Amino acid sequence: MRVHFTNLFGQSPRSVALIAQNDTMKIAKELGANELAIYFYDNSQESSGELNSRLDGIVAGVSYGDIVFFQSPSWNSVAWDTSLLHKFRAVQTKLVMFIHDVPPIMFPSNYYLMPNYIEMYNLCDVVVVPSEQMRDRLIEEGLTVKKIIIQELWDLPHSLDLHKPSFQKKLIFAGNPARFPHILNWQQDTPLHVYADKEEDKDYSKIQLEGWRNKQELLFDLSKGGFGLVWGNSEKSEDELDYYKLNISYKLSTYLAAGLPVVVPDYLSNADYVREHGLGFVVSSLEEADRCVQECTEEQYAQMVANAQYAAYLISNGYFIKKLFIDAIMALG
Repeated sequence: MRVHFTNLFGQSPRSVALIAQNDTMKIAKELGANELAIYFYDNSQESSGELNSRLDGIVAGVSYGDIVFFQSPSWNSVAWDTSLLHKFRAVQTKLVMFIHDVPPIMFPSNYYLMPNYIEMYNLCDVVVVPSEQMRDRLIEEGLTVKKIIIQELWDLPHSLDLHKPSFQKKLIFAGNPARFPHILNWQQDTPLHVYADKEEDKDYSKIQLEGWRNKQELLFDLSKGGFGLVWGNSEKSEDELDYYKLNISYKLSTYLAAGLPVVVPDYLSNADYVREHGLGFVVSSLEEADRCVQECTEEQYAQMVANAQYAAYLISNGYFIKKLFIDAIMALG
């Protein structure tokens, strides 16, 4: 028996979807998993014969009784993904659906596709979901798979020798502020440092734009100190779309991988993890975020940094992927 993981290629090297799948594959290989490469491409003009040949090529190395972790979605289409799952089923594999994103919830205009995604998920023996909230939502939508595993956090594998964060009353945001109008229109006293490319038609006068960094450069810069800010697309919690309350933030793991204390909204799916492990502040508004940072003492910060070092160790060594890998295989047994 062999264990296989699908792995995404063909998107921008800056794509979080691609990075998350590639990092997962890197960790799974440490546990002996085999890679099944999936290329992201425009298949709108592909004939059924060509598609069938392509899928046969992906499945060619899979044998009767093997285990396949399908990292979902492939971003080709739900019909494409479902066709591949049927190919795996034809050789009587055990299927683990590892859900990274759920496009019908992520993009409300695609909600009409939800029955198709649920039908695809129900083909599997085990489903890995980002959070308990996502589990509950998918069950409401019709998920019938009984063996469900909660991921909880993303891993960010690295072996860098980073700084120990120093006490600085500043907030850090890693992400394109064009998607977050309240970031560009920053109204708080605490300075906000943003890691993103500069766009010519944007006003960056209210923030400190640091520019884009690759993973290694970003982790090194983050580890110098401050607080990592996780926030949704809306300034006010009550205006935030459901999806941010269901999925898990890659940004959160990026900050924690650098050993950085964080500030997160109370609606974040894993806000309780931050609260229970003393990794930073859980707040209900950006005003509260500003106040917490301004009132934080050096002693409080030092304790958060000490707590964050444990999370950094787990995230940088792939603990969460390794755990769900083992839990899923045990569930199959």
